Amino acid sequence: MNHKHSRQRMRRHVLASLGAGMVGIMGSPLSARGATEREPQLETVATFDDDFRLVGIGVSRQGRVFATAPASVKRSRYSMVEVDTKTGALTPFPDESWNVYKPDDDGSHQWTSVQALWVDEHDHLWALDSSLTSVDQTRQPPKLIEFDLATRKIVRRFDYGKIVTPKDSINDIRIDHKHSYAFLSNAGNQGGVVVTNLKSGESRLVLAGDRSSVADPNEHLMFGDRIARKLDGSVLVLQTDGIALSPDREWLYYRPLTDHHYWRVPTAALIDTSLSAQDLSRRVQFLGDGAETGGLIMSGAGVLYGGDLENRTVVAFDIVQRDGKPALVQKTFVGKHPQLSWADGFAIGNGYLYIADSHLHELNFSNGYPREGKLAIFRVRLPRQPAHGLAG
Repeated sequence: MNHKHSRQRMRRHVLASLGAGMVGIMGSPLSARGATEREPQLETVATFDDDFRLVGIGVSRQGRVFATAPASVKRSRYSMVEVDTKTGALTPFPDESWNVYKPDDDGSHQWTSVQALWVDEHDHLWALDSSLTSVDQTRQPPKLIEFDLATRKIVRRFDYGKIVTPKDSINDIRIDHKHSYAFLSNAGNQGGVVVTNLKSGESRLVLAGDRSSVADPNEHLMFGDRIARKLDGSVLVLQTDGIALSPDREWLYYRPLTDHHYWRVPTAALIDTSLSAQDLSRRVQFLGDGAETGGLIMSGAGVLYGGDLENRTVVAFDIVQRDGKPALVQKTFVGKHPQLSWADGFAIGNGYLYIADSHLHELNFSNGYPREGKLAIFRVRLPRQPAHGLAG
């Protein structure tokens, strides 16, 4: 192993030690032996067989749970479902026909590869279909669809075939009704953030190729001493992946998946069409390094949560000021647990953090991990703290 990888192992060891050694938001980390009274209890919401390869989740104000199974490696029985948390039954959403993929049809009324979900403060469900590089994206482009959950009907839809290329991969979404914008992360190509004006329907890809959007080439997602690789054996490189919107809607937090760097940018700068690429880049703030997380989410109390993919835990970050600059304080929220494997999708609802455990390292990578346990949605009660902004 060369010196670069040795430095990476040392960095991960220090980060893991800091996370494990610090007192968690609700107490010390959850151990594999079970939780103590002060530690968060990991509750199982639903489990899935491999015919539904879970990735994205959304939770409504009434506690309805929705889930997605993108078709990036293998097409599941359904692409998007509502989960009956009492019986485990899966109901295709919005109906059966949307979940029967028809390669010769256009993408207007079917799921090509629906990736991420978001439930906004109006209890509307937003579904992001990333499409696939293998299809004709002029006919089946990436799309974002807003559903009224009371009627299961489409409210609005946005297509991105003219904004991103097949080399891009829009991955996650946050809705900002304060400014009437949607923000989508781009995990492929040069990364960046897609900014959609919800009133006009116009979209732009910004921060593509920016230092904050592209994974540091000197760092990788590591499994012990092994670099994470795709099924074809190539090194896994994912750009802008996890994003989170602050409760006051003033900041968008984001990061590439395959390094340890964290960034944020004012939403006011993202939506300012007069700013040049250089001016926008100067508004970006570096927050320091932390656990290598996939999905991110920020609670109403302003705490940032993510899954530590290298250590199979869930971490929480407080945003603090240090020497006049924003910085992260990392804590372990859910420590190593025999059921928790790959925490990568998140939702917040009714005082709980919901976690999608997708087992991607066993299904989508070539590192020889054995297939263990079922894909699952868990939940953990969040600490009671005052809200700092809008809910959802």
